[in-house]
Order: sequence, then structure tokens, then C-alpha cells
Amino acid sequence: MFVDRAFIEVRGGRGGDGAIHFRREKYVPRGGPDGGDGGDGGSVFLRASSRKKTLYDVALQPLYQAPSGEPGQGKKKHGAKGEDIVIEVPVGTQVFDAETGELLADLVVDGMEVLVARGGRGGRGNASFATATNQAPRIALRGEEGEKRKLRLELKLIADVGLAGLPNAGKSTLLSVVSDARPRIAPYPFSTLHPTLGVVRHRDERFIMVDIPGIIEGASQGAGLGLEFLRHVERVRVILCLVDMAFPYSGDPWKDFSILRQEFSQYSASLLEKPFIVVGTKLDLPEAQERWEHFARRLAQEGMVGVGVSAVTRFGLSELLDRVVELLRLREEEEVSPSSSLGEGNVQGRSPRVYRFASRFLERLVKECPPEKDEVAFHEELERSGFLRYLGALPPGSTVEIGSYRFVWTGKGLVLSQWNGKQS
Repeated sequence: MFVDRAFIEVRGGRGGDGAIHFRREKYVPRGGPDGGDGGDGGSVFLRASSRKKTLYDVALQPLYQAPSGEPGQGKKKHGAKGEDIVIEVPVGTQVFDAETGELLADLVVDGMEVLVARGGRGGRGNASFATATNQAPRIALRGEEGEKRKLRLELKLIADVGLAGLPNAGKSTLLSVVSDARPRIAPYPFSTLHPTLGVVRHRDERFIMVDIPGIIEGASQGAGLGLEFLRHVERVRVILCLVDMAFPYSGDPWKDFSILRQEFSQYSASLLEKPFIVVGTKLDLPEAQERWEHFARRLAQEGMVGVGVSAVTRFGLSELLDRVVELLRLREEEEVSPSSSLGEGNVQGRSPRVYRFASRFLERLVKECPPEKDEVAFHEELERSGFLRYLGALPPGSTVEIGSYRFVWTGKGLVLSQWNGKQS
């Protein structure tokens, strides 16, 4: 079952209590305190996995509780750390705090991880409280409680090309003909109830296409199924706007196209900025060809690109795919990576290998521990906080920007390369 939204609660494990214990052995008088520290509680992570296609199995379990740390013991034995929980989610999952609405992470890279509930620290045993003036302390600390957080997970499918159109415009039929997908096809509106992905192969090129459920007037305000699935169009690089030439939804193909573009505009201005191709469908049916000729002339007057096709006879499909491949190549050369977030902040790619991070945590860190003054301490704080774990899926050599600083990700850590426009 396709599920692209889930609400879950995550809880880090409680830290183990420190032990109050004194060494008691034969021939060892006044052995002194030897109570060990408690182990840290387990943490909860989310990990993007290309094997996952839906949030269905994640939604089945509303609560994820990491194990607690073990208590300390005598002979200065520290308790074992609670095991971390890693929840796998599909690539493209956005993580929100359900109570504040804050975007915590956008897992856009396979293998990317984000810490969503930190385990509590283990309590100190009495051995750590011994001093020259207090050689037999009878105190120990209890373990800290783990973090608790309610999350809202939303999946935005990541594809190269998105098929958008009013109901029954022929999106599913087109996807089934040009790709390996087998979506549900029926001669009535809203036969597509959830997005469907397919892999298209054309002239030694390979790209992913997604079929979005039909959009109707008012979809950007919640009418029909549009509000639920318009967000999937935000991820694509090229949009194909399908318009039914045989049986226009409103009776006028141009009005259908105008409704579609209007809903894009009202939902998100960024959708209008994406490259698009207008596709007239069902040209094998009576009167469709004549409607298309009038429609295509108006498109040309407006300076827009249009291609007429018939998925049944395969008329125009080769030309359409050629144009799609050409647009994708241009996007690879010119586009910046889509805005996303990673770890505890926002990420904006300046190029396929450049990532920009911004969060309250990082803003505070660069002020308290400036990288240009003490790069080692800065790196230690990143590692202690678990932030470096978020970068693990990035390819070594990627550029990472934090504020006015630029680093190179080596695969194990960050190396400062530029600050305020001056080479370090």
C-alpha cells in the first residue's frame, strides 16, 4: 500500500544509573569507591533507503523506543550502552517536528541518516566523585531521560520527469507505454489514486518518470486529490503538462491547460519555474487532431513548446522523449540541486557536489567554536553532536558550506578550505 505521510513518536533510551559501590576484598582494607558509570541510552535515527518506496511499514508502528543503558557496577564496570534504533524510510522523506512544524531533515541521498531522538547520558558512579578530601563518596548520579519527539514524515518522490494533468488526460497510459511501469488504467477520472514511478529508456538514456493523480480546479486548496500529491511534482526536474485533445475536461483544451498552470502557481511559485512541455494526448481519436492544431498554434504564439502524441498508435512519442532528454541534459548543465535539508538544518546544493547547511545548532556552534581559530575543537563538537553521521552518505570530495565557511568532506571529516572569501 502506498503511504506518503506518517506520524510517529520516537524516544531515546534512558541512561543507566551510576553505581555506589566500594571495593571489598580480603587483604585490601579501605579499598575505596569503585562504582562504575551507567551506559548511555540508545538513540533513534532515520535512514534513507532506496529499497523503501513507501512509508506504509513505518506508519504501522506509532512508537519507536530505544533501549536504556545498563547501570554501572562495582569494580568500576561501566554499564553497556543501549542499542541504537535505525528506522529506514524512502529516499525523499522529509522529517518535521509534529508539534512545532519545523523541518528537521530532508533525506534526499540514499544512506543519509538523521538523529531524531538522542539517548540520555549515563549517570556517574561514586568512583568518579572521589577526591583527596572525600575519599569515600556515597553519591552517584541517575541516568538522564532520553529525548522524546513526535514526528511527521512526508514523502516527496524523487523523479526526473513528472506527468501532470487534469483527470483522464492519459497520464497512466503514456507512462505504461514509455516505461516499465504498469499503473492502473481505466476510462474514467481518478483511476490513479497514488503516484506511480516508471523507468524510461530512450536512445541510450535512462530517467525516472512519475505519474501524479489527476489535478482539478481548486486542488491547491485541497479539492480532489491534488493537495495530497502536488508536492510530488516539486521534486521533478521537468514537467509534462498533459492536455486531453479528444475529451477536454472543461470542454476547452486551453482552459484545461490554464487550470493546470493556475493550480501550480497557487500551490508553489517554484513549480512555474520548472521546465515543462505541453503534451496534447489522444490524437488518434476523432476531432482530437483538429483541436491540437488550433491548440499548438496558440502555444506557439505564447512561446511555449508543445508535442502532440497518441499513446495507442505511438504517434509523436519519439519526438516527445527526444525533447525530454534534451531538457534533462540542459538541466544537468545549468540547474542547481533542489533545496533540501540534511541533519539538523537546511541544505541547498550549489552544484551536484556542493551542499549548504543552515540550522540554529550550526549557527551557535560557529560562534562558540570558530573553525578558523580551532578547527580541531569545531570538528570534535560536530562529531560529539552526531552531525558528522549525517554526512556519511555524501561522496568524498563534496564541498560543504556552513555560513561563511566552506569545507571539503573527506569521507571521515570536514577540512576547512575557505572562509569569508579568503583561503584558509
